[in-house]
Amino acid sequence: MIRGYIIVENQGFNNESDLIPLKEKLSYSFANMPGTFFGSMMGVIQSFYYAWMGLQWMWITIAQIIYAIWNVVNDPIFGNRINNTKFVNKKGELQRYIPYIKYGAPIFSLAFAFVFFPPDTLRGKSDFSFQFWLFVWYLVSQLAYDTMFTIVLCAWVALLPQMSLNQREREKTQLLSSIFVFPAIIIGFALPVALLSNPTPNSIFIFQVLVIIIAIFGVIPYWVVSKYVYERPEFNPEESVGIFKSLKLAFKNRSYIVYLIYDGVSVFIININMVTLPFFLYWVLENSPGFNALLFWIGPIISLIIGTVLSLKIAEKASTKFAITFYLSLISIGFLLSFLLALTGNWILVSIGFCIVFFAYPGDFIHHNPMRADTIDYDQWKVSGERREGLYAGIGPLISKPMISVALAVPPIIMTAYGLTYVKDSLQPTMGLEMAQLGLIISMGLIPGIVALIGLIIWVLFYPLKKDLVIEMKMELAKINEEMKKKYQEKQKA
Repeated sequence: MIRGYIIVENQGFNNESDLIPLKEKLSYSFANMPGTFFGSMMGVIQSFYYAWMGLQWMWITIAQIIYAIWNVVNDPIFGNRINNTKFVNKKGELQRYIPYIKYGAPIFSLAFAFVFFPPDTLRGKSDFSFQFWLFVWYLVSQLAYDTMFTIVLCAWVALLPQMSLNQREREKTQLLSSIFVFPAIIIGFALPVALLSNPTPNSIFIFQVLVIIIAIFGVIPYWVVSKYVYERPEFNPEESVGIFKSLKLAFKNRSYIVYLIYDGVSVFIININMVTLPFFLYWVLENSPGFNALLFWIGPIISLIIGTVLSLKIAEKASTKFAITFYLSLISIGFLLSFLLALTGNWILVSIGFCIVFFAYPGDFIHHNPMRADTIDYDQWKVSGERREGLYAGIGPLISKPMISVALAVPPIIMTAYGLTYVKDSLQPTMGLEMAQLGLIISMGLIPGIVALIGLIIWVLFYPLKKDLVIEMKMELAKINEEMKKKYQEKQKA
């Protein structure tokens, strides 16, 4: 049964579109948790392999180069394959995305857990043979994880744009997804950071137990989304399109080109922060006179909550372009200010800088996917004439996936350059504590601040989907999709 269309107001005009039922919103949003859990815990992978297992920066860099190449290759391939899928379920409904979520989830969870269980006999050995096999585990486990990440997350991300054309509905769904993100970040990132900022055998044991629990839990939300989220079969393309033709069409979409850069910037910022933060907490903040972790985090957490509310208000009053401009402006200021304040050695001042960063962060979580959905809408409107969510989920990360590798490789390289290296059984500041701290401050504040500033300039100058154009696009697509729905219903009756 096709979900009925009703009239809703969208950005100042009446657009014939469908509201997303609360059950579907909650189911879709709940499925944001596994990817966030896994991604957050992967953010501390360098704390595990560099600080605990003793994998040298050279091997990490080689692995990340190979990982980046695989990321560039596999995402478009799987994205296009998912987009061309025509799976008929037991009810006779045509599906593209749900099967990959439902059947890929258990393998995805297994691949995630595999990353954090290398043989303990490889730990702390500097001999070539031990380093090589630890490198193999580090690389192969990440390749397996990323392949399943691509398959399952491409399908999940592709669902939202076709669930509704209504921008407010997309943003409400994304907000619910963000609400589910918070516990996933607290458990999946904050707790691992605490356990791995100065890893010990006991903290590693607790961490690995947490990995197993999260891996098992990760299957449940994907089962829920496969059961309760309705996939609209009228959007399934009649003919399959090859990968090269699909890419050629995508690059005719100007908003997609800018999206590629924005996605790369936002993903790099998040990942370099997650990788650096455990080291920054232990080597910089905990060595600040009078440091109090509870007092330090109160301001940033409050700022995060206020920033979430404000980001939604901005979207209601202005456009997605303005909202993301606001986010990039604020976060670049926050990082650069945090860098300067961290040089003072005063943890209270650093907390103020973090408040600005955390105030800005919700802007990306709330507006990233709706903006990507606008890019897909524009593709249907002006480029391909079809709904190609699966393809864009695959080719969207052409820059961001390699940027993950860059973000994972840069902190160990900087730490090594500034003397924070693995000696015997732990990291040691071999050039002195101040040099080690400077390297971490650069990695935590200066580098993401510069990258955010570059992203802001490109975004403001070149992103084409301004508010008036988006309104026109939504009105036209509402008519087009109504026709697609009628054609599909007539075909089903025939």
